Parts: sequence; structure tokens; C-alpha cells
Amino acid sequence: MLTLARLVCPSRSQPNDISIQRMEPSRDFHHPYTPYDIQRQLMEAIYTTLVDNYKVGVFESPTGTGKTLSIICSTMTWLRQVKRDQAFSKQETNGADGSDDDEPDWVKEAYQSQQTQHQRSKIVEFEKFLTSLQKDYDSGNQHIEKSRVKKRLKGPSKSEVAEDEFLPEDYIEGEHQSSSIDDENARLAQEINSLLVKSSVTAQAESFEPEENQVKIYFCSRTHSQLNQFAHQLKITEFPSIADDVKERVKYIPLGSRKQLCINPRINNGKSGDMAINDACLDLQKKDTGCQYLPKNYLQDDLVNRFANLTVAKVHDIEELAEMGENLKCCPYYTLRKALNVSHDVISVPYQMMFSERTRDALGIDLTNSIVVVDEAHNITDTICSLHSTSISKKEFEQALKGLTIYLKKFMRRLNSGNRINLTKLIKFCSVVVKFIDKSEATGVKEGQEVKVSQIIGETNADIANVFNLETFMTKTKIAYKIEAYLDSREDDDTTSSKSPLLFKVVQFLRCINNPQSEGKFFWSKKSDGTILLSYMLLDPSAVFEQVVSKASKVLLCGGTMEPVADYYDYLFPHIPRSEVNVFKCGHIIPEENLSVFPISSYNNMNFDFSFQQRNDPKLIRTLGNLINDLCKRVPHGLVVFFPSYAYLSKVLEICSFADCPKPLFKESSTTISLESLLADYSIAANSSKGAMLFAVVGGKLSEGINFNDNLARAVVMVGMPYANAFSGEIVAKRNYIEKTTRANGGTSTEAKKASQSFYENLCMRSINQSVGRCIRHAKDYATIYLVDQRYSQPRIQNKLSQWVKDRIEPDDWEGKTTDFFAMVRK
Repeated sequence: MLTLARLVCPSRSQPNDISIQRMEPSRDFHHPYTPYDIQRQLMEAIYTTLVDNYKVGVFESPTGTGKTLSIICSTMTWLRQVKRDQAFSKQETNGADGSDDDEPDWVKEAYQSQQTQHQRSKIVEFEKFLTSLQKDYDSGNQHIEKSRVKKRLKGPSKSEVAEDEFLPEDYIEGEHQSSSIDDENARLAQEINSLLVKSSVTAQAESFEPEENQVKIYFCSRTHSQLNQFAHQLKITEFPSIADDVKERVKYIPLGSRKQLCINPRINNGKSGDMAINDACLDLQKKDTGCQYLPKNYLQDDLVNRFANLTVAKVHDIEELAEMGENLKCCPYYTLRKALNVSHDVISVPYQMMFSERTRDALGIDLTNSIVVVDEAHNITDTICSLHSTSISKKEFEQALKGLTIYLKKFMRRLNSGNRINLTKLIKFCSVVVKFIDKSEATGVKEGQEVKVSQIIGETNADIANVFNLETFMTKTKIAYKIEAYLDSREDDDTTSSKSPLLFKVVQFLRCINNPQSEGKFFWSKKSDGTILLSYMLLDPSAVFEQVVSKASKVLLCGGTMEPVADYYDYLFPHIPRSEVNVFKCGHIIPEENLSVFPISSYNNMNFDFSFQQRNDPKLIRTLGNLINDLCKRVPHGLVVFFPSYAYLSKVLEICSFADCPKPLFKESSTTISLESLLADYSIAANSSKGAMLFAVVGGKLSEGINFNDNLARAVVMVGMPYANAFSGEIVAKRNYIEKTTRANGGTSTEAKKASQSFYENLCMRSINQSVGRCIRHAKDYATIYLVDQRYSQPRIQNKLSQWVKDRIEPDDWEGKTTDFFAMVRK
């Protein structure tokens, strides 16, 4: 059990939530503001998960309740206590082990005191060094050797590019093969780590190297903006030092991609994708000239070393570090890699880095003994699957084939035999896939229909069928980047009319073929314009998640709408005993009376049945229009109405004009280009005395990430239940997989169908929870929610709503209670 004496504050009232099992006096989590009760409950629940025998925590805390700060304060309070215990208990242990049992107690105490003072001095010295370093940078005294800094180079014109730059290194079959190199990130690991070997020439005064397997907090989220928001919240916090009477800053490293951090305009020109930038960067480093922003004597370079320490001197977001790199004329991408060898507390990473084992290895991300916090985790299973999935059309294969042919014809005489042979194999492979798609389209394909790898390459010879060798060739030679760069330099640019880096899609396709067939499947799918796609989808995200859970000490899944939780047990961590999973559902920060939820099953004697079979009934749609008109008269200011699809929204507008509605209508469309303009106009209207209504689509641009606070959404209306297209390739493939897996595990056909249907329903409910959660954003906000479909009256459906929504359901008399609600809250 950890000792909490130094960080525990005097006893305060303990939250009553049943999820918190350790009934101790409330701790001081060093929240920058006075936390609300539900924030304290969440912090207690997270802390309990960290100190008790849990492996995974699932935390639902509605958006607008200060979730991010609660996560930071609870995890950092725990981290500082753990580091303190480790640092000073180790000194006591070492003192006991290193002293003779016969020595007097005062000798042992003196030794322990000396070691404790030494540990404290190291912390003080490093803090002073960081303060001095930041002061120098802020004053413009950046210790740059001006003679070493070269002038920034403009990107070369196409005519200036030498053809040698488009040639790969000589490739010898077998020389580059390794059973462990089956992904480009393994190649990145080898090349990056060759640069990032720990330097033995590091001045002690300018380095505070972390202990091996140092405990850290990894915070990951989906988007760049969410990670920046985390950094800004981290800036306003302060925590006790692990040593007494020392002010110790929070040391934070935000990891990002080369696309975010590369400051060389020749490499990061704003047009290339991540894979192309990776290859271009590594290719440039192998040239004699190298990169002007990455010194050849990289590890011994004083500027790089100081920049690495400067990254933790203050909390910086990714843009600020890129700007610092510009100012210092020093590569921020590789500097952040080196900063991992500086003592730090928190590292933020995007999902695509955290949930790729080879990317973690390549970047030196060590999860041992650490805490992984996954924010916005409501879609984590879908996100993991999409990161390891791909789709490609016949036309894209044909364009890639054309580019390969042009390149081989141009450079045939200058390529060694290994490159020529493998390019020829790659051309044949693409031809085989094109013929397979042609043949399949001729006989007819069905969305979701599984495609066996043997069907795609079954009729080819052994050399072509060995796609592992082809993938190894493409990743080792960076040939995709070389060919794309050459095609881009050509004046007759017909081969690059598509902005998509097609050869990189071919590389991804090859990787998917090499994936274990038990974890994913190939299947047919279609784009909205009818284009046939050969798709691969990872169907079992638990294997990817297990790689993280097995190495980390704890994994915390946090989100505003985590219900239904059952899917996480079944599909994300089925291997973890339920006794090792702590689930906590937080109430909302608003008073109970500031939100009412009304399921509406009928209106004017018309049952609301928006099932696929009934939803296009004109009478039903006209009744819906009358209901919306009625709500507009009862609800002040903004009314947001969510529809299950763009097509259904259009159908409603065909039948209902809303000309007599007292509120002007704004609507989202699939072609809406400027959300800012739409939201600005709606905001002005919603804040007027007349108000406004906004029609949006579940899963569209407005259903996630947009905050409809205050007058923008005094009511949210959910029309029907937004089930995904049951006939889409992805849904068919996933449901078939669930049914097959259930039967393979001993379930009956009935149980398999039930599991598949439950997954499908949970997908829908997660979308509903995410959409209706847009309306309450702070403690004084208020709103009503209307769930318009008779299915919302079913207990099974209500139990899958977010806890804070379910707890406020009003079973009847929505008209009278709506009037009373707004009369009361507006007093």
C-alpha cells in the first residue's frame, strides 16, 4: 500500500457513489479551482483504480464537467506520490542494504539523510537549469552558433531535381528480409534508433536522465486539437514536488508526426502525406548534405541537447514546439525523440501512435509501469479497427500500375537487378488484382461478401504470391516515395491527377494481406457513387488493445458518452477478468432540475415508428413536422433536431415546409463546406428573441465536436434511431464475424444472432448518446431532450442511454412539463 501521508489533506466529506469502494478521507488533488462534487467523485474513482487491483478503468463523465482537469489532477497527484515513494524508499532500502547490521542507528540515519539530500539536490539543480534555459530562450539568447546555421532553402523547382534523387538504393533479395520487419514502422525504428542511441557525452549539469522503466502518464486522444486542449489544461495546474520545499514543474512531452513537426520546406511542403514525408526525411539524411536542421553530430550537438531540455522547461503544445524549432533552426521532430531521455511526467500521443506496436517501438514509447489514459474513448473500438483497415478501387490500382510502368521504363537501365525484379513482380501483382476485380464485377459482387486472399492471388505463381517479400522490398527501398516524387516532377501530370498517394495505398494493401486472417477480413464494399472497393477491415480490435494493456500498468478509458459499456467487455478487452475492470459513471455538473428528458412515442394519435419499413410514410413525416412546430412554440431560442441520415432529412423537407414555424430554419447538408458560416448565422438567430432551429445529422459534421451551449440548444430533438446502413460492407462483415466467433466459442445460432444484433444496436445507441450530449456544456446551462420514437419507451433502450440522461427521463406529459420547465429555469 502506498504511503499517502505527505499529500493527503485534512478529512473532507466522502462522495457517496457506489463505484468508489475505498472510503477514505478525500484527498487534495491540487485542482486549480474548487472542484464540484462530481469532479471530486471522478478524481477519487480514477485514483482508486490506480492504487487498487484494477487493470482497466472505464469512466463516463459528460462533456462540460471538467473531465480533462479531473483526469490530470488525479493521475498527477498519484504520479508524484509514487515517484516520491520510489525515490526516498529506495534510499532507505539502499541504506539498509549497504550498512552493516552492527553499525549504530545514528550512522544509518546519517547515511539515509545524506542520500535523501543528494536526491533533493538533483531535483533542485535540474529545476534551476530548466529555469535558466527558459529565461535564455525568452530573452532571445539561444546560444546558437550562427556560423553553423545555414540559410533556409526553398523547395527546388521540378527542373532542379536531379534524376538520381528518384533512384532507390541497390536492393539484394534476402539481404533485407527479416521476420520482424513486416511493417514500415519497424524500418523506422531501425533507422531512428540508430540516431537516438543514448549519448555518453552528456554533461551532468544539463541532464536529469530518468530511471529505467520510469513511471509515466501517457495521454492519447483522436485529434490534434484535443491534444492541444489537454496541453492548455495542463498549463494551469501545479503539484507538490517529490521532495520537500522544492517547486517542481510538470514536465510534458507532446509527441507528433513529421507532418506536424518537420520544418524543412523541401520535405514538408504541405502537399505530402505522412508516409511520403517519413520516407523523404529518412532519404535526405542518407545523403552527404543531410538535413540542414538535423546536425550530423546529432547526439553530441549542444543546441539539440538544450532544445530537448527546453521542451520540458514549460508545458508546450505541438505548434509551440514547431515554432521553437523554427526559431532555433533545429529539428523539433528528432529533438522530441531525444527529449524522451530527459526526465518527464506526461507524454501525449495521438491514437495512431499509441495503437500501433511498431510505431511505439519506432518512436521509443515504453509503456512499462506506466499509465495510459485514452480520452474520447467512446469510439475506441471503431478507431482501432479503422487504423488497421484500408480500401482501394480498381481505378486506383490501374493508376498505380500506370505509374509503376512509367517509372520502370524510365529507370530500367539504372536499377540493379533486385530493384528491377521486384518492380516487375509488383507490376504483375497489381495486374493480377485488377483482373480479379474485373472478373468479380462481371459476375456480380455483394456488399459485405468476404473475399479470401487465395481468391485474389490464388492463380499467380509463387514469386508473385509471396507478398511478404514485396512488402519488405517497398518498405526498405522507400520505392513508393521515389516513384510518387518522380511522377510529381513530370510535366505530363496525367498519372498524378488523383491527389491520393496511390502507391502508399498499395503498400497498405500488401500489409493487410500479411495480417493474420483470424483478426480481419477482405470484403467487397461500395462508395456512395457506386464505385466497387476491395476493402480490408480489422474485425478484432482486442488483439491491438491487448498489446497496450499487457505492457502498461493501468489503462484508463475516459469519455463523455461511454454507454453501452457491454461492447468494451465483449470486443475490446474480453481477456481481462471483470473483477479487474472498474467502471464509473459520473453524474452531470448541472443541478437536477436543469435538464429534462422526454421520450415521445406518439403525437396527435399517430405512433412514432421510424423503423426502416415505416419511416417514409408521408402521414408520419407530416406528424413529425407538426411536433417540431409545436416544440418551436414551447422552447425558447435554439432548437437542434438530429435526423438519422442526410437522405431522411431531405425527405422530411420535401414533405414539410415549416413555413409557419415561428423559428427560422438552418440545416446541415452533406455538401456543407463552411461550418463556421452556418454556425455563425445560426448563433445570431438563436440568440434573438425569436430563436432558430437547426437540422443536423447523426454522424455528420455537427453531431460530434460542436458545442451547442446556452441559447444555441435549449432543446435537442432526436428523430428515430440512427442505425447504420445494415447492408454496408463494413456492417455486414462485422456482424458476420461476430456470429461466426460466437458459434466458434460454443454459442448457438440464436445466441450468435442475438450478439450480432446487440452490437448493431449498441453502435446506434453510442451515436445517440454522443449527439444529445451536445446541449449541456457548463454548470449553469439548461435544456430539454426529446427522444422521438416509440422504441425509446423500452427499458432495454433506456438502459443504454448515458447515465446522466437516463436519470432525468420524464415518462409522461411532455407538453405541460416542457412549459413548466422553461418557466422555472428562466426565473
